Amino acid sequence: MSNFKRTQLNPFYLNGERAMVSLGPLTEKKYCPYSCAFCYVQDDFGSYVSLDLDDIINFLVVNRNKYNIIYVSGDTDSFAPPRTDKGVQLLSMISQSVECDLLFTTRAVLPDFVLNRLSEIADRQRKINKLLIAATSITRYSEEVAYLEPAPIPSPDERIQHMKNMKALGAVTMLGLRPFLPMVNVNDYIAILDKIHPFLDIALGERFYFIRNGNIQKRVFPNGIPKEIEKEIKRGQKMYFDDNQSYWDTWSSLSVERTVAEHCRKRGIIFAMHSTEALEEYRKTL
Repeated sequence: MSNFKRTQLNPFYLNGERAMVSLGPLTEKKYCPYSCAFCYVQDDFGSYVSLDLDDIINFLVVNRNKYNIIYVSGDTDSFAPPRTDKGVQLLSMISQSVECDLLFTTRAVLPDFVLNRLSEIADRQRKINKLLIAATSITRYSEEVAYLEPAPIPSPDERIQHMKNMKALGAVTMLGLRPFLPMVNVNDYIAILDKIHPFLDIALGERFYFIRNGNIQKRVFPNGIPKEIEKEIKRGQKMYFDDNQSYWDTWSSLSVERTVAEHCRKRGIIFAMHSTEALEEYRKTL
């Protein structure tokens, strides 16, 4: 886990625009039901504090003037088994306590009884003219790089169907093709987009962050960083979406970004590297 520790006084992330909350670590030794090779919490991203649901709601109410959108799950998957019911309960409590756009993200494929509850939340949000945004991440499609998203993470095709389910219940659908990774062929991203279209509203890319010689590097590059990739890495970068003070290495490919952006344009899908920009574009369509 991260060397950056949050406390009861600083349990979640606020930046004046968004509040990011979650159920916190699954256990003292395992922060998430899933174990993505590229997960930032393995290095210096600050894992959130585990609070009772009422305390999370109180945090959001007390700090209401510090955000205009709530993200549920930033450091862990709050909706993956065995916490699916508790995660949905948190989402429902937020929608009843705070009038605000609400985004939740998961790699889990949610069962029918959960879809019914999410549909109720979407209806509630719609009645107060606020959005329910359902996000999922699919970082690869090819089996050759399946090690990046090991079991029990659902397959890409299962998550694609999940996104279609989210659209059917009335949520805004957001796909994270993130982070862009150098060992993932751009055709993977195109295939994912084509399989979800026309049920997708927003697609997001993101540069890849890792700490030099840290846990992420060892898992994403098990045989070391190839020289051609090393040339494209920038060092000493700060994260814009977390308040840890570490300096990260980053990899980003403008060619991948341009290819994905152009394909999204042709498909009528909003594309951005940051969710704030993407949601601003989406709101213009309403």
